[in-house]
Amino acid sequence: MNKKPSRNDACHCGSGKKLKVCHGQSNNKPYQLWAISGVVVLAILWFFFYESEPAIVPNRLSSPLELAPTGQVWSVEHGHWHDAPSLPVSSASSAIPKKPPNAAPPGKIWSAEHGHWHDL
Repeated sequence: MNKKPSRNDACHCGSGKKLKVCHGQSNNKPYQLWAISGVVVLAILWFFFYESEPAIVPNRLSSPLELAPTGQVWSVEHGHWHDAPSLPVSSASSAIPKKPPNAAPPGKIWSAEHGHWHDL
């Protein structure tokens, strides 16, 4: 005969409950639940905080890290390279219009480099 109690037999502890409700439960289930929950939490954290490339925030007030390409000048205002002026610097500065004496239009800023208003 089979000496192993079945799940529907009375529990051996004398509680009167069925074995499957009292002592017949597996002790591995709580550990499995915690392990699965931990893996899910780690996956969610990785999804939200992992970046494949570092976020690059341009700093418009600094100059570039590399040397200027031939025929290019750095624009602090725009944060990128522009073509160098074809006129000599002394005559080029006289060709660019001066800032108007009136107040700036709403949402605009004067560009001394280009001689006109730019959007903020």
